[in-house]
Amino acid sequence: MKSRAAHTAFLVLLSAIFTIGLTFATVELPYLIDEVLQEAITTPNLDSHVDEISVLKTELFISHFHLRLIGYVCFALMVAAIVVGFSTKRTGLAALGAFGFMLPVFAQFAGVMFFLSGLGMLNILWLPVLDISYELQKLGLVIRVPYDFLIWLFRSVGINGYWPIVYFFLGGGLLLFFLGTFAWLSARARKQPVADFWVYKVSRHPQYLGWILWSYGVYLLLLQGRYPKRSWGIDASLPWLLSTLVIIGVAMLEELQMRRRHGEAYDSYRRGAPFLLPIPKFVERIFECPTRLLFKKSGPERKREVAVVLGIYAALLMGASVLFYAGGLKRTLGIVRPSVREAAMEELVVRVVEEPNARRKYFIAGELASFGEPAIDYFIRLLQSDQPEVRINAAGYLRRLPSERAVPALLAALDDSTADVRWRAVGALAATGCRGCVEPMLRLLDDPEHYVRMAAMNALAQLGAEVIVVRAEEALGSPDAWVRVAAVEALGTLGSPQAVPLLVEQLNDDKAWVRRSAVAALLETGTHQAREALERAARDDVDWEVRLYAAESLRQLQASSGGERQNR
Repeated sequence: MKSRAAHTAFLVLLSAIFTIGLTFATVELPYLIDEVLQEAITTPNLDSHVDEISVLKTELFISHFHLRLIGYVCFALMVAAIVVGFSTKRTGLAALGAFGFMLPVFAQFAGVMFFLSGLGMLNILWLPVLDISYELQKLGLVIRVPYDFLIWLFRSVGINGYWPIVYFFLGGGLLLFFLGTFAWLSARARKQPVADFWVYKVSRHPQYLGWILWSYGVYLLLLQGRYPKRSWGIDASLPWLLSTLVIIGVAMLEELQMRRRHGEAYDSYRRGAPFLLPIPKFVERIFECPTRLLFKKSGPERKREVAVVLGIYAALLMGASVLFYAGGLKRTLGIVRPSVREAAMEELVVRVVEEPNARRKYFIAGELASFGEPAIDYFIRLLQSDQPEVRINAAGYLRRLPSERAVPALLAALDDSTADVRWRAVGALAATGCRGCVEPMLRLLDDPEHYVRMAAMNALAQLGAEVIVVRAEEALGSPDAWVRVAAVEALGTLGSPQAVPLLVEQLNDDKAWVRRSAVAALLETGTHQAREALERAARDDVDWEVRLYAAESLRQLQASSGGERQNR
């Protein structure tokens, strides 16, 4: 009796160690790895996507170290692991590919500016997706449905349910994983080929279910993470959706193997225990519809059938993400029933005005912007609000929805008493490409706020106003290095031959970040006149980023000149 109790205690301890180890490896370990990587690997000290010049510097860094090639190869290897795993029924290989899909999610545990810094380096695994479009990340947003439903239930009784929901999924997932591991070890200790007792009576795959619930809790935890620039990386929803589908596929493949090995004994167990969750029969039949329609059976019995069913569900779930979360439903309603669209937008306008929290105002305005072009008139109205925060958001979103209809209201906003409104209005006018707006915008070059002056200079450069060269030259003499950076970036955006000598001169600036921007700006001008200065910077500059950007700029200029010669 004592030996049996000791044996059980040992199995409990082993299960607990395994569960705690897994928890540590997926929660605490990312922070430790991030610290090591940040110390070992030097990356640019910039916000990778805050403006065009930062995007260019990011691209130069990626190109110099061939990170895009590495990312594409790694992504291909992950896909290959899943395909080969399914083809050969090597479930461990497929599970490894699924875990690879999830890896970039852990990059969000790192508080970094540059999205490839530290653990953020994992983002290169999804560069093939980001290169197509950042919008593809929204294809996984359907996974928010359970969370949004639970949040709604809690709100209906006046409770903020965020943390209870997070703790439920994290704690419930870990508990289920622990119980599943203990039951599996107990079955092995008894030399029982099929674990069909205790927690295995309510789920045929409790460890996988535990992992799914726990990882969903991690996804929810990241919704309020403090990763400052995580929008430049991978949103957790699409990796979670894909990796979860692969894990479910792995569970299906394991069942096919168990049925071959144990025959009727395993089939009998299957009939009495649900696949993952104990759900009503009618719900189970809904999930079986694709298999019944295609293969005339309740569940897949071949690896090919497993792959087809998972592909169908992936397409359905991604389509639902577009429909319900990426604005598709709103646009569809707007086409079919304009009154529904207008009522929804009117409601959002009221909410923006009445919401007391400035951050919430921004997100509500984002919901309005998701309606696209029809929302422009509503943002024009919001530009007349007596609340500065509302006007700031309206001008900001009109930059994302450039339209000639908004030009008169934006021109009026150039005289707004709030500097941030003037700042955003300038950017919105530049986005419209309004050449007739150059004259009214010139007065902002004398704005009391230096950041408004710099924004006006950059906006005028986007509109091709060469008059800013003289003002930029004056700004290059400023004792404030960030003013000099803004002037350099404006000259790069303008791309005028007049700007080249001024930019070359800034390669001698005493501040490294000014020289970095000067190199990138010279590349934007596409000129070969600065080759000698760039060669000197690539060879002699004390700052590694300047040397990197200069070397990569020279390579790209050489490639472009080679292309021009071929065209001739």
